Amino acid sequence: ICPEIEIGMHKIYFDNRCIVICEPQDEALADSNAVVFHPGEHLDIGTFARMFEVTKSLSKIYIPSGDTNETYKRFCAEFKEVNAAGGLAVNKRGDFLLIKRNNMWDLPKGHQEAGEDISFTALREVEEETGVENLELGPLICVTDHCYLRDGIWHLKHTWWYEMLYNAPVDLVPQREEDISKAAWVAKSSLPPFLKNTYPSILEVFRIYSRDSSSRDGNEQNNSCESQ
Repeated sequence: ICPEIEIGMHKIYFDNRCIVICEPQDEALADSNAVVFHPGEHLDIGTFARMFEVTKSLSKIYIPSGDTNETYKRFCAEFKEVNAAGGLAVNKRGDFLLIKRNNMWDLPKGHQEAGEDISFTALREVEEETGVENLELGPLICVTDHCYLRDGIWHLKHTWWYEMLYNAPVDLVPQREEDISKAAWVAKSSLPPFLKNTYPSILEVFRIYSRDSSSRDGNEQNNSCESQ
């Protein structure tokens, strides 16, 4: 089911490339190098896949739309949709919990089980993949979309990402059966080299988390000044 999040832009990732559904006046469209696609009534996934396959240097395809949410729903309808959830866990020192899976740094996540609330999925998957327990669930950061071809069928995975807080020391136990070779707490100052070896969707999670955290910190400082 398409996430019911009303936003002006939707990004759907194909491996390390993405399709961007945006408003016609989006400033990104002013770039002379922007590849803009105007689909007809039918959004053919194969067309986008072939465009990415033929042009290896192509990183983004823009689809301008006067109703981005409606176009996004049409896009979702072309796939078999699956839901997943994960977390950006932070400890009391401000370190981030990362995992190494298939030689790429990632955030812990996994598929939603039948009848399971998506926020519970996020907590369960982070705990299973890292060995960390008693996490405190925070607000939703964002939902990322990633599509892939499996057994001849195009899938679209919606992943709900939540903030999580961890306050106790523990040995990390990576889930080997999920091809996770390492789990580590990484200081904010040490993040750059890790984020050079990760996926664009994970960079998006960090970008939105950083933006929202800065906004909250600014509001708290303003409230503090007003109360003095």
